[in-house]
Amino acid sequence: MKTKDRILSVSLELFNRDGVAQVSTLIIATEMGISPGNLYYHFRGKDEIIATLVSELQNSLTTLSNEYADKVKDFDDYWPFMHTVMALFTHYRFLFRNLDNLNGHNPQIKRKIRTLILKLRHMCNEMLKHLVVLGKLKCDSESLPLLADNLLLVSLNWLNYQTLLDDHYSESELVRSGVLRLISMVEPYLAESATSPFFTHEDLVKELVT
Repeated sequence: MKTKDRILSVSLELFNRDGVAQVSTLIIATEMGISPGNLYYHFRGKDEIIATLVSELQNSLTTLSNEYADKVKDFDDYWPFMHTVMALFTHYRFLFRNLDNLNGHNPQIKRKIRTLILKLRHMCNEMLKHLVVLGKLKCDSESLPLLADNLLLVSLNWLNYQTLLDDHYSESELVRSGVLRLISMVEPYLAESATSPFFTHEDLVKELVT
């Protein structure tokens, strides 16, 4: 792995584990066993590392969205899509645990985070619109943007909420529980012809409480 990629990988691990405020470029360099000068050769500072990680996440989401654009024929097809999105959020969880602080930290980071949020909002809207066109979702034009925003709000804040309740969840458990909440929000709007990952409302409720 190239030094620049290693810096990003180690920084992400430290940010996720300790929080952005607790991690300096000196700590990153020490963790890697390189000199601070070597790190600054690749990045001008911690802010540039954070901005690059935000761009990484946005690029991954764009690629994912493009891959699924022509594959979705029913609500059930969104299950792996939502699972992958939540897995990405978990992988870059420092962003969502420090969203307010990062947003006011640096103008470049603020712009990148705003672009990321707008991208996610667009993805939620397009997902729901596509299901309406397919006849799999019963949601009028006024309710759809509200549902999309609520899906996004839960997605962005789920990790904080769940880890505050219990910080012993594994990453896979966090991802699955987050996706189940998203499904539970869409499920009341599904058309009778829609195929859900859970066959009945009772099945979904059972999954949510176990």
